[in-house]
Amino acid sequence: MKKCAFQLVPILVFSMVLACSLLGLNRAGAAEIKPERTKIKVGMSLNSSTFLPVYLGIDQGFYKKEGLEVELVTFSGGSELIKGVVAGSIDIGYSGLASLSLGIDAGQKIKVFYAGNNPVEFYWHAVPKIKSFSEAKGARIGVTRYGSTTDFATRYAVKVKGLDPQTDVKIIQAGIGTARMAALEKGQLDISIFANPDNFIAEERGFPLILSQKDLCKEFPLQDFYAMEKFIKESPNTIKAFLRGHVQAVRLAKKDKELSVKTLAERVGLEKRYAARGYDEFINYLYEDGRWPDEKSMNIFWEMGIMAGTFKEKWPREKYFDSTFIDTYSQWKP
Repeated sequence: MKKCAFQLVPILVFSMVLACSLLGLNRAGAAEIKPERTKIKVGMSLNSSTFLPVYLGIDQGFYKKEGLEVELVTFSGGSELIKGVVAGSIDIGYSGLASLSLGIDAGQKIKVFYAGNNPVEFYWHAVPKIKSFSEAKGARIGVTRYGSTTDFATRYAVKVKGLDPQTDVKIIQAGIGTARMAALEKGQLDISIFANPDNFIAEERGFPLILSQKDLCKEFPLQDFYAMEKFIKESPNTIKAFLRGHVQAVRLAKKDKELSVKTLAERVGLEKRYAARGYDEFINYLYEDGRWPDEKSMNIFWEMGIMAGTFKEKWPREKYFDSTFIDTYSQWKP
């Protein structure tokens, strides 16, 4: 019996040494990710609950831990953000794939490098006299900006419900959610698209839900990270460092609802009851590995774009996506 025990000792020692070696290699690999740039500007299409990982990344020091100083800049829609990225005032953009088309169609060399934020997040609320889109002929419908994801989704919703977005309704760029809410209350809009928590507030203020994006698709590429191809090529370690911080933030968001709700209340200015409801709506659609929505949902996305007139045809993925960082996720992840 003692002999067997002595025979096990070398095996246990070897196993411990091997485990420590592998851990050391993993840490060494992380330490080798030295960003080419230590200060970057990240642009968001608006201030919304679905940007929770970015807020946590900054507030909890995840980006700083990876050697980055990240400055957040908020825009009034994805179409405005694209202009900032193209102009070079923003290093990394974070908005929907629909708005990215504005840059690509203009011949700009810009690509998504990470996805994984895929909630079905849009809801259309109307004045009480309008019960459904079938009653919306002649209605004034609010979106953030022309060419933005809210515009893209609204034109599709109008068309799939049997109306022509060009002639049967008037689509108005009306700014952020609070501005669109005010326009509904003042009688300047008849319908508006909202994301959470504004959809909860709209219902409480007497504007009933007439359509949910969940009725149209299972998932949606709502927020994607993108940059100019030059930045992606010249700053791969900067992007890896940023994504390492992002992955840690996604993990924390899923693990700690209380902290997430507190962060949303502070960052987005939400009442905690709205922040908590919004968190429950989108948290299961965040994926740390940057995956895209399932194939069926992506096909619906392209169908939306073609029907709405944003795209002429389904794009091949290489036209808008650099898969480097998703393909190597297992190598750089924290």
